[in-house]
Amino acid sequence: MPANKNAVVRYIILDRMLSDQHHYYTRTQLLNAVNDYLKGVDEALQVSKRTIEMDLRDMEDIFQIDLDESKVINGKKAIRYADQTRSIFSKPLSDDEKMLLKEALSTLGQFSGLDNFVWLDDLKTKLGDQLSFGGSELDAVNGTPQRRVISFSSNEFLQNKEYLGWFFSAITNKKVVSITYRKFDAENAQVIIAYPYMLKQYRDRWYLLCTPTCDKKLPYNPHFIANIPLDRIEAYEEVQNIPYVECQVDIDELFDDIVGVTYYWDKPVEHVVFAVHKSSANYIRTKPIHPFQAELSKDDQIEMRKKNPMLKDFYFFSLDCKLNYELSSLFRSYGYNLVVISPASLREEMKESARKQLEFYS
Repeated sequence: MPANKNAVVRYIILDRMLSDQHHYYTRTQLLNAVNDYLKGVDEALQVSKRTIEMDLRDMEDIFQIDLDESKVINGKKAIRYADQTRSIFSKPLSDDEKMLLKEALSTLGQFSGLDNFVWLDDLKTKLGDQLSFGGSELDAVNGTPQRRVISFSSNEFLQNKEYLGWFFSAITNKKVVSITYRKFDAENAQVIIAYPYMLKQYRDRWYLLCTPTCDKKLPYNPHFIANIPLDRIEAYEEVQNIPYVECQVDIDELFDDIVGVTYYWDKPVEHVVFAVHKSSANYIRTKPIHPFQAELSKDDQIEMRKKNPMLKDFYFFSLDCKLNYELSSLFRSYGYNLVVISPASLREEMKESARKQLEFYS
């Protein structure tokens, strides 16, 4: 195979033409197409018909692609790939790659069948022959039917899960939406017109992250991101007469400041210190509560145990984030194995929660 960069350019042009499902090309047409491109770079780079013949031989010998020369155009043999799905730049999937792709599509399959996710069903159909969708594939080791090997947490009974597809399309197509939304403790529903930006999952519940447009009750704030649980939405529709406004903040960076989805603009980021019993410490280490979680140094650990003698069997951690319900709830999930040291407001909140819980057990 010619060892020069112009050969790669020729291969790209030839590969594109030979894999064209709608045309056959003669060798002269292939030569002209290659030289037309090379001429625009440098006339000295143009090649002869013999070079194209050698390139075609490489297609067969080196890249193992069969050529179809059964077509005749104006008395000249035309040529293209016998298998129009082939390309010298895409090798067939290995068994491991097929399995990984199948698992990825199976994971996405939780959305298949939903409105606006028909494309996913179509994709699985197109790849069905290659990936053997349908449950008939056998395990290569013992010959038994294959089962799923990757499973993600999901709630198939989540209310309004079918709304995912519609809001997915609204976001990708940049449509303004009107949402009728009712909080759990609200007597009446409210209508919010908003620019939708992202669908975010937290603890098996889906949220729409959006910025409300300007109205009498809620003036437009480009830096405000509301979160609306899909299971609290009663109705939705596209708004035609309001132009879409792009998100003015980095949502991913925004959510680095919190645990969960509730973001309070009027609250500062606080330094949170908490202690975890040795029986749960490794869980916290290997699955951090927050990306910015850190374990205190050895000297600081000793100092904290001196100040808190009851916590001699605990390890101390810290994180910087805004306080919200999700953080408190996550802390409470560890029961007596987690103790908040600071800030004082969060410590008092946890203490009051424990006191109320104790009353119900008394």
